[in-house]
Amino acid sequence: MSRPVVIKVGGSLLDWPELTEALEQFLQTKRADRLVIVIGGGPVTDVVRALDRTHDLGQERSHALALRSLDLTAHLLAAIVPTLIVVDRIDGLNAVWADAKLVPILAPRIFLDELDARSAEPIPHTWEATSDSIAARVAVELDSPELVLVKSTALPHGTDRHEAAQLGLVDPLFPSAARRLACVTYLNLRDPQPVPILLPA
Repeated sequence: MSRPVVIKVGGSLLDWPELTEALEQFLQTKRADRLVIVIGGGPVTDVVRALDRTHDLGQERSHALALRSLDLTAHLLAAIVPTLIVVDRIDGLNAVWADAKLVPILAPRIFLDELDARSAEPIPHTWEATSDSIAARVAVELDSPELVLVKSTALPHGTDRHEAAQLGLVDPLFPSAARRLACVTYLNLRDPQPVPILLPA
């Protein structure tokens, strides 16, 4: 059985009216693969960031709330894109893959809590670790042959993962989280003719 491709959709795309059509068109190009979607927090997570600045919630509480915001945006994206269906556990993926018409989107809180509880290298509970690193963690856990970062911003030609982090195109911890991934590609979905670009280590 083929290993699943993980597609991380940036939360900054949630307020884009053309998201449904553009994402479905891209997913059609990947239908030969088994897919797992991870969505960023976008404006929902920004609310948690703002409240942390105002009330000094602390890293642990902010991390827990930010993970819940990713569960919410997973359900939001599933409401926006009809071919997506939310799963909150890895063992729920096979049932969705059995239906060729649907693509699973992972609400990652339960998965990440369980994974970090048994991991020697849990994702740091800091704002430097965003959904980029979480998607990389999912891809590593699923032994994915490819992680696709679907973003709102163009990637400068020749940029590698460390340079992308320096430019703020991925989070600062992403190069470390993705170090075991042989193939990471980057796609600016807002481009009229989006083409995945290899993001080398």
